Order: sequence, then structure tokens, then C-alpha cells
Amino acid sequence: MGATPQDEIDKQHGEAYDAIISMKCAPMVDRGEIPLAWKVEPTMNDPRYNEAENVSVNGNSTLDTFQLKNEDEQSRYNLGSCISSRGQVDVSKLISLVTPGCHIPAATTNKPVSELKKMATNSKSNLWDEVNAAKNNAHVVRPSHDAWGIKKIVLMFCDDFLQTVYEMPWWHSNPAMRNAMKPILDALNIKPDRIVRMLFAALPPGTTIPVHHDTGAWVSKTHRVHVPIVVDDPDRIVFRCGPNESSMQRVSCIPGHVFEMNNQAKHAVSNCQKNNKHRVHMILDYVDMVHDDAGVSDSSLSSPSSFRPRRIQLSPGETLLQTRRSIDRALDKSKRPTPSFLIIGAQKAGTTSIYEYLNQHPLVVKARRRETHCLDWRWNHTLNNVTERKKHCLSFFLAKELKFHPSCMTGDSTPSYLLDSYRCIPRLKKVFDHYEDMKYIVMTRDPVKRAKSHYEMVTSLDGTPEQIQARGKEWLKLTFEDVIRLDMCNMKKSGLIPYWDIDREEMDMDAFNAFVGTNCEDEAFRAYSKDHVKMGSGSHSLISRGMYELQLRPWMCAISNKDAFLVMKLETMKKVGVQTTMKKVFEHLNLPYYKVEDESAKNTRSYNEMTLKTEHMLRRFYAPHNARLERLLSDEEWSGDPWVK
Repeated sequence: MGATPQDEIDKQHGEAYDAIISMKCAPMVDRGEIPLAWKVEPTMNDPRYNEAENVSVNGNSTLDTFQLKNEDEQSRYNLGSCISSRGQVDVSKLISLVTPGCHIPAATTNKPVSELKKMATNSKSNLWDEVNAAKNNAHVVRPSHDAWGIKKIVLMFCDDFLQTVYEMPWWHSNPAMRNAMKPILDALNIKPDRIVRMLFAALPPGTTIPVHHDTGAWVSKTHRVHVPIVVDDPDRIVFRCGPNESSMQRVSCIPGHVFEMNNQAKHAVSNCQKNNKHRVHMILDYVDMVHDDAGVSDSSLSSPSSFRPRRIQLSPGETLLQTRRSIDRALDKSKRPTPSFLIIGAQKAGTTSIYEYLNQHPLVVKARRRETHCLDWRWNHTLNNVTERKKHCLSFFLAKELKFHPSCMTGDSTPSYLLDSYRCIPRLKKVFDHYEDMKYIVMTRDPVKRAKSHYEMVTSLDGTPEQIQARGKEWLKLTFEDVIRLDMCNMKKSGLIPYWDIDREEMDMDAFNAFVGTNCEDEAFRAYSKDHVKMGSGSHSLISRGMYELQLRPWMCAISNKDAFLVMKLETMKKVGVQTTMKKVFEHLNLPYYKVEDESAKNTRSYNEMTLKTEHMLRRFYAPHNARLERLLSDEEWSGDPWVK
């Protein structure tokens, strides 16, 4: 959601002045806790709210004029359902704590934390002072609010995916603050371990936060509560909320009014006070419940999560490093090495799609290029030591930037690595000493269809000059059948397929069973890789790339942790869908679930079918190799020939 233009904000501020007289506050109705099921998506996307608005009379929805399934729906689609008054409490103790300095305009917003810590603190009792916060609390950035001059006192804050809650020194080391907050927590009937964000916000006079709805993974998993604290003239604070912009209702902002709002609904607030005073609200987000186990316990696609995030008590003056969706302690700098994952193959099996879907996750940062090839044909042979080689490989990633944000990750997608284990594995171990801790993703596809797709890509003249050059020209004058025979002959020369009669197109199963998995096969595969797997060209290894077990085995032998590998089929992704597939990928990478927005397939092309004679021959060749893959993976998904219906 883009920033609201200033002229639109000015317009909305003028409308707020009009609303002071024309729009009375809605009744303070306690509707109880707003169910998180009502917050799965923005309310403006739900047509039932529009239906309720269309039959409203004087702002009160006559819900009996259209069909509703049950009482829950009647509550949900009432136009006042976006606000619930949870109580009226005494906030006098909070007023005494947050009044000092609250009306002083923000003067140091957007200065680096390092610079703030060098400045003099005027008063430790002024908790709004950013210098004081940087030295004695922990500095937190809220980009939009900071830009509007909205000051803050942060007591708890979490990252966007609710993985970690940071408890600030001004909360966990300040009994007076905890005691002053008790009436609010009692009204909500919650304990501090359910709170994920808690802060005070001082809205400057003459300022409007424009109509918007909140975004981010945390929104649908938390209850958002506001409590007016310092408000000199409540009649001139215009806080509005409703399922869409045209049906927002005004909320009473008298001090101590504890109200919950559906922040997936549209809302806005304006400080129209004449006395040049800031308006101070306490803002609190809490989760439905907590579990005994640490970490995210529910990453389902449909229901909001209930979990216990990791909680960290910060020390005074700690520095937090933030991106739009992540928060890390400066103390954790360089905690995650780069890269975190490799998509190693197979070519023409959906690796581009998986990589692009993965990079839509807010905690994943793209490499400088999708296929780095830093371990095969972009390997720099002129470098003489490990340090230089590692520096060269890391130059393909935003490694320096990611040092400061270990909750984020990056990775490589170079599908030629799966085939070229002969070169890539020793180089991997040389430059990435965390290779055992990395995660590996392998995409497979019906090897017969993969081969045809590979041939069509390499012989296509569509694409950029760089792409055409990388494909090579070796196959441009050869038929699909010519290229099949060429690769089989190369494998024969290397001793890799002694069990296959190229001319008769027959498999000797006794010879196959005696040869596969032996040292002789390993030596033949190394010889084939050395002599026939070319650098800088895609015109090679048409058939061997579909022998997945042969390629996977060296990788799984090199990495002791077999759970480091996720092997999937392109056909399964097409069957179960992108979201289910990516949920599996995110879990493999220990990433919180994120709904992929762009599900379109990447790097696809249409081509003519091969002849039945060629297809049947390839299926005879690949059948025992597919069985090898089944035994290697020993998973129900791979039982039987995974590509034969």
C-alpha cells in the first residue's frame, strides 16, 4: 500500500474538523474480544460489509433485511463490529509517567542511533526524548509515524512475523510502569506474556494519520487495543474506524477508554485540538493465547496462529537493526552466514518458479543474480587462496548488508549444480564452511518431459543475447533424437551406462543391478562430468540430467544431515498448488509462513510433443533410474514410478 499523498492528507484533515460538529461518537458498546477470524483479510475485501452498509439506516445496519447464517455473522457484519469498548479505567498513574515532555515537538527524528547516543540527555523523566530512549531504553524505528512527527515510548515490540518480542528496559526494569499498566491489562483480562507490542504514541497537533488499514503478518494474529491517556480536549480528537472508508464510525477518545479495534478495517485519526497539545494514546497488541512450546506452533494457511514468540529482555542502550519486516539485535550481527540455501537443480524442473516465489517472502533477499554459477563456470581459477575465493563467491550476494539482519536470508538458484557435483561439492566446502548448516532444494520433473523442455530451450533463439549465448550453439542443427543419441554415446564412452544398448534401445537389468551404486559407477560419473559437462553452455547432458538418483547421491554423501535436503516434483506443485508447495519450502528453511502473491509460472515455453517411439524408448531407459530415486528418498510420494500414471 503506497503512501497517501500530502494533498489527500490535508483534505482528510479538513474533513476531520467538519466531523467534530457533524459526527458524534458512537455508543461505547462492549462487544467482547474481536475474534481473530474476523481479521484474516482486510474488511473492505469482504462484500458482506458492503451489503450491510447498503441497507443501513442513519448509520445503524438493519441486518434483518438480508440473510445471515447465524448470530456470529450478525455480530460480525454489524457496522459497529470493528470497535469494542473493553472498559473504562483509571490512567492517572500513566498520565504522570508520560506527561513530562509529551507536548514538545519531535526534534531528533531519523537521526542515526549512534549519533543519538552521543547527544546529551536533557531529562531522564522525559521518556519521549529519543536521546534518552537510545541511551536508556532501545531505539525503535516506525517509518511512517516518525515521518509524521509522531513520538513514541516503546515498552514492547516484535518483528512483523511475531517470531521475537523485545521487552524494553523501560518495561521489565520499571515497576512503576508495570503497576500503572495493570488496570488496562485487568480490563482486557490478559497477562504480559500475551503482549507482543506495547507503546505510547504522541500525535502532534494539527496532524492526521490518513485512512488506511494495517498490513503485515502480525495483523491477523493479534488484537489491537487503544487507550487514550493524555487528551486535553477529547471532543477535538477524531478517531474513526469502520469496514470501509464510507462507513467509519467515530470512537470516543476520553482518557481511560479501553477499546479494541479491527485494524484490518479502515481507520484514521486527527488531532484537531486548539491548545497546541499532543494527543497521547497507549497502543497494545496481544495474541489470542500462548502454548508451552517455544516458537511458531501453527503456520496453517487458513487460521490465525496461536503461539508463544521468543521473548528477549533488552539491556539499556541496546541497538536494534530493522528492516520493514524484521528486527535484530546488533549483538547478533553476523549470526547467520551467507548464503542460507542453494536450489541446486534440476534444470527445467521449476527451479526458477520456486526461486521467484521464495523471494517474495519479506525475510528473503534476492542474490545479485538468480543463477550465480559461482561454484561452476563463474569459479575464478586465478584466485590463490580460500579467503579470496570466498570473497569472490560472496560478491554475488548482499552479504555485507545481511550481516546486520540475521533474521533475513538469501540463497542461490543454480540448477546446474546438481549435475556438476564433481566440481561443485569440493568448491562448496572450500568457500562456505557452513555448508553442513545450509539447506538444499532439489526440484525434479518427469525426466522424459524435462529432456524435451531442455532441448527446446537450448535450441530456441528467443531471449536476450546473453541468454542465447549461455545456451550454446552445439544443438542448433541437431534433432531431439540426435541429441539423445549424442549424450548416450558420451555416457557410454565414460563407462556410465554399460547396461544400455543404444542401437537396440534395450536395458540389461542384470547388468544394471550389478553396476549401479558401485565405485565403478561413481568413477564413471566423475569421468563423464570431467569430459562432457561443459562450462558456460547449456548444450550438454540432455539425458543424464534426468538420472536424479545418480546426481543426488554425491550431494547426500557430502552433507551428513539428510534433513538438509528438500526434494520435490514439479508435477506435485501443479497438483497441490503454489501455496501448499511454498508452505513446505518455508518450513524447510525455518521461515514463517507467507502467502505468495504472484503464483504465475516462470520461465515456461510451449513446444511440440516428441514422437511416441522416442517417448517409449526414454521411458524404458528412465524406469529403473526412477526406481533408484524412490529407494533413495523412501517417501510415500515417491512410491512406484513417480511419473507414470
